[in-house]
Amino acid sequence: MTAGDDRPAHRQFLDVATVDTWSELQLAMADLGPAAPYWRVQDIEGTLAPSSGWERDWRHRFRLIQYKYIHWCELRPREAANGLTLADVVELCDELGFEVEELADRARVLGYRLLR
Repeated sequence: MTAGDDRPAHRQFLDVATVDTWSELQLAMADLGPAAPYWRVQDIEGTLAPSSGWERDWRHRFRLIQYKYIHWCELRPREAANGLTLADVVELCDELGFEVEELADRARVLGYRLLR
């Protein structure tokens, strides 16, 4: 914002994932069933889904998200012995063509990269 200007600063995003790529992720994770990681999504307006905590339903709930507005999706491995490890999650997302940031206990899959 400039001095005296009460309008919000315009943010620019670079699109790094497609609707088709998000759909492929949803299908791959739904097929994994209880081995799939937990997820949460932030859209380009900053809204989180779910609004708190983590979601586990890839088959129905993830499909309710409007893929074209996903800024990032974080994936946290389940504690179950048969679940994907963090390394597995990162590898799967890489194979699908996502840009992935590996964090301490989760992976962040990018839909858009903030330019400014």
